[in-house]
Amino acid sequence: MSSLSLASTSGFEHWNTQLAQLVKNLGKETFFPCLIATLRNAVKIDYPQVWIYRRNKAPKAIYFEISREERSAQIDSYIDGSYQLDPFYLAALINKESPGLYRITELSAKGFQQSEYYRSYYAECDTEDEIVYIIEAGQDVCLQVSLMRNKSSSKFSDKELKFLRCIETVIRELCLHHWEALTTSQEEQDLKVAPGFEKSVNLAFDLFGRSVLTGREKDVLGLTLQGYSTQACAEQLKISIETLRRHRKNIYAKLDINSQAELFSLFLSSLSCFEQQPNRDPLELYMSKPSQSA
Repeated sequence: MSSLSLASTSGFEHWNTQLAQLVKNLGKETFFPCLIATLRNAVKIDYPQVWIYRRNKAPKAIYFEISREERSAQIDSYIDGSYQLDPFYLAALINKESPGLYRITELSAKGFQQSEYYRSYYAECDTEDEIVYIIEAGQDVCLQVSLMRNKSSSKFSDKELKFLRCIETVIRELCLHHWEALTTSQEEQDLKVAPGFEKSVNLAFDLFGRSVLTGREKDVLGLTLQGYSTQACAEQLKISIETLRRHRKNIYAKLDINSQAELFSLFLSSLSCFEQQPNRDPLELYMSKPSQSA
C-alpha cells in the first residue's frame, strides 16, 4: 500500500485483508485504532483524531493519538469554544456540506491564515496540514475523522489526496456501521439500567462539588458537565465569557484538575461513593478516601 495504489494484485490483497480486520472490529473499542493503523499503511499521519459533533453541544473527541504537550492546544482549547470557528465544524453542521474528504484550506471562504480561527487557535497548534472525512451520522450529528501532519512534515500530496478520496465511500460506510453498532449497544445498556438509577445519578449530579464550590461556581460546573460550550454557558448564566472562564479556573483549582476531560473523570469516579451517603456531596466522600490523600 506504500504506493498508494490498489492496481497491483499484492496491493489489492493487502487492502482486502485490512478491510476484513476493520469489519471484525466494528462495534468494538479497537475499531478506530484499527482504522487509523490501516490509513497509516498508506499515508503518513502525525495526529489522528475522531470527533463526534452534535448541534448546540460541545464536540467530543472519541479517539485521538496526540502527544501530551499538544493535547491542551488541540483538544482542551478546541472543546472550550474554538470549535465554533472551525471550518470543518461549520461545514458539517451549519453549512451542511456533502459527506466527503476535505482539506481545511478548501473550506475557508477567505485566506485560511487570515481567519479568526487560525489566529486565535490554529496557529498555536503543531499542525502543517489537515484533512478530514466528514461523515453524516444522523440529524444534526456528524462524525469526523481528522488526519493531521505536524510542522516537521510536508503537506499531503495530490497523490495521497486522490487515494484517500478514492476510498472515502468505504471509510464512510464502515464508520457509519460502527457508529450504529455503538449506538444500538448503548441503547440496550440503557434499557438494562436498574430502576431508580437515573434518579440517583441526577441527585449525585446536583450534589457534586457543593461542599467546596460557591453557588455560581456550582452553576458553571453543572452546565460544563452537561457539555455546554463556553459561549453557551455564559449566555445561560448571563455573564461575560471572561467571568465564566475565571469561575472555571477557580473550579479547576479547587478540584485539582486541569481540563474538562479530568472533570468528567472525577465526577464518574465520585459516583462510587454516592451510595454510602446519598444526601452528601459524593466528591467530598471521594476526596476523603485514604487512597486520595496518600
